[in-house]
Amino acid sequence: MTSPFAHPVLVADIGGTNCRLSLVSRAGAPHEPLARISTGGHPTPEAALEAVLSTLTQRPRSAILAVAGPLDGREAQLTNANWHFDGPRLAKALGLEQGLLVNDFEALAASLSALREADLTTLVSGQLEPEGLRLVLGPGTGFGAAALLMRGERGVLVPTEAGHIGIGPEDPTEHKIWPALAAELPRVTVEGLLSGDGLVRFHRAVAKQSGMLEADVSAADVTTLALDGDPAALMAVICFWRLLARVAGDLALAFKATGGVYVAGGIVPRLLPLADPTTIQAVFHGKPPMEDLAKRFALHVITTHDAAEQGLAAIAAAPARFGLDDPARLWFA
Repeated sequence: MTSPFAHPVLVADIGGTNCRLSLVSRAGAPHEPLARISTGGHPTPEAALEAVLSTLTQRPRSAILAVAGPLDGREAQLTNANWHFDGPRLAKALGLEQGLLVNDFEALAASLSALREADLTTLVSGQLEPEGLRLVLGPGTGFGAAALLMRGERGVLVPTEAGHIGIGPEDPTEHKIWPALAAELPRVTVEGLLSGDGLVRFHRAVAKQSGMLEADVSAADVTTLALDGDPAALMAVICFWRLLARVAGDLALAFKATGGVYVAGGIVPRLLPLADPTTIQAVFHGKPPMEDLAKRFALHVITTHDAAEQGLAAIAAAPARFGLDDPARLWFA
C-alpha cells in the first residue's frame, strides 16, 4: 500500500482535556500507542508534542492531528482549551516534512471504515443500507458530530458544529428541570447538556427539583454515584440518555443516516450499564411524522478507546479515500 505521507506518521487525538499520541510505522500498519498527556499540562501543542517526540529513538516524518475544534485550512483552534494549531509552524518546530489537520470527529468518521464488530455495542437495530451515510456523534469535553459517505472505494467526510445547535425541552421531566438547566447557560445548546459539564448540570437540576442538597461532583462522580444507585445521579443519567437518543435521532433525520448512527466519546461507554434499550429505541425512533424513515436508523455505541487513532491510521494509509488529499489542507515544512 502506498501513501502520500512520509512514514513514520505521528497521529494524535487532541481534545480539550486529553491528548492521545500514536505512531504509524508504514502505510496500512496499525497505530502503536505512544502516550496520553493532559492538554492543560503544556502551554502550546508544539511543547506538548515535543515532550513526547524527544523521547523517541526514531522521530516521525509526518503528522496527522485530530483537533477538537473547527478548522480553517491549515489552522485550527481547540474549542475547550487555548491551544492554536498552525500546520506549517508545527512542521517547522517539530522537524516534520508534512502533515494534515482534521477535526476530531472527521477522524472518528474515518474510523467507521475500520472498526470491527467487537468495537461496537448495538442499542437499536435498523435497516442497514450498505452505502448509506454513516453518522458519528458524541459527548465528551464538548459534543461533536461528523458524517462518512462512501461510494465504492472513495468517500467524503463531513465535519459539523452540531454541538452548538440550540435545544429545548420535550418530555414532562425535561420541562420540570429545564429552568435549572438553562439558568447558568447564556444559550442552551446540545453541547451545553450532552457533555461532561452537561451531565453535572443534569445532576444539579435534578437535585434542585427534588429539594435535595446537591454535592459538588464531577461527571465521573455522577457516573459512579448512578452506578451505585444514588437517586439524583441515576435520574440525571436517565435524562442524559433520553436527550442523547433524541438528539441522535434528530441528527439521523438531518443526515438521513441509513448507514447507522455511532456514538463515540469517553462518557457514553461508562454509562452503558444504565442504558434502557427500550426507552432509547422509543425516543430515537419517535419522530412523527417521520417514524417510517426513523425506524430504518440503527444506533451503536463505539466501545473501543482507540477509534480516533484507527481513523487517523486509515487516513494516513489513503487520504484520497476520504477526500483528504486536498492541497489547501495539506501542509509542509
